[in-house]
Amino acid sequence: MAALHSRSSQVAAAARIVFVNWLAGLQLWLILEGASLTFGYIVVDAVTAVLFFRMSRERWFPAPLCFMHGVLVIYHFGTLFNTGGLFWEKFILNRAFDVELLYITACALFRIAIINRGGAWRA
Repeated sequence: MAALHSRSSQVAAAARIVFVNWLAGLQLWLILEGASLTFGYIVVDAVTAVLFFRMSRERWFPAPLCFMHGVLVIYHFGTLFNTGGLFWEKFILNRAFDVELLYITACALFRIAIINRGGAWRA
């Protein structure tokens, strides 16, 4: 909600991309199992990283999100060879999602604060 109130196309687009990423991951979790689930996560996070990379060419805001999804792709490849358990894989993914939401929300609230103060802000 804060992303929409920030009046920033970049922040709102990032929030939508994260939401679609979450929905795709949820659908994969319901449909697939084992290595195919991990491969599905690799594809979804790779596509998300590419989207954030393309967005980061214009602004710096999506760059940390691109980096995070790139790290998640590497993490998923690692879980293919080192099975530490499904619990830890889901734990890491949930914490990464939480960090993403906090980052987007913090950027949106910062932008809202700047706008309310009357400052000019591009994004």
